[in-house]
Amino acid sequence: MIDVENVNKSYLRGKTAVSVLRGVTCHVPTGAFSFIVGPSGSGKSTLLYLMGALDTPDSGSIRLRGEDLAPLEPAKKDELRRRSIGFIFQSFNLLPNLDAVDNVLVPFLPTGEAASRRSEAADLLRQVGLGNRLDHRPSELSGGEQQRVAIARALLKRPALILADEPTGELDSATGQEIFEILRRMQREMQTTIVTVTHDHRYIQDSDLVLRIQDGRIVA
Repeated sequence: MIDVENVNKSYLRGKTAVSVLRGVTCHVPTGAFSFIVGPSGSGKSTLLYLMGALDTPDSGSIRLRGEDLAPLEPAKKDELRRRSIGFIFQSFNLLPNLDAVDNVLVPFLPTGEAASRRSEAADLLRQVGLGNRLDHRPSELSGGEQQRVAIARALLKRPALILADEPTGELDSATGQEIFEILRRMQREMQTTIVTVTHDHRYIQDSDLVLRIQDGRIVA
């Protein structure tokens, strides 16, 4: 699914270039449930964003299902993300003026497909346990419920890949466990590849692929 080859990435801090990733090489098989772990500031989220074509490496290559992401034009990257990648973030990124169903439909508003996918969006919300919250806005939902909306939004496009950045960072441990149970069930049923950045190793199982990063390098 994902092939990362000798990727380097740095950012300017003032006039100083700060190296974040240093020669990272790793591979994520199709259908894997994967984790990127490591200390704060080690480059976990940067690697995840590069995998999702939200940023571009300074050098090296990232291939998604054999396609090199770096040369793609911005419009092609937008299309790729809309078609093949679901994103789940710690901050949920829900729109406060929309109810749960409409928040799930947000990625399809620009394409004009939202109306035709409305029943499917409601069904996904029922699958993640929000059947009685369809018309609730984010301010009327708990943190765990908001994250379930974000998961349903990511799943509506039936993506080949889901990238999750600390998806349980704002949740208590019991709710976090529920969120990962939902992700694992969806991964099994849809054969979706999932890559998650996390500090919490309790959610990792023996069969998972774990990429351990430190000081911008894969160390295990």
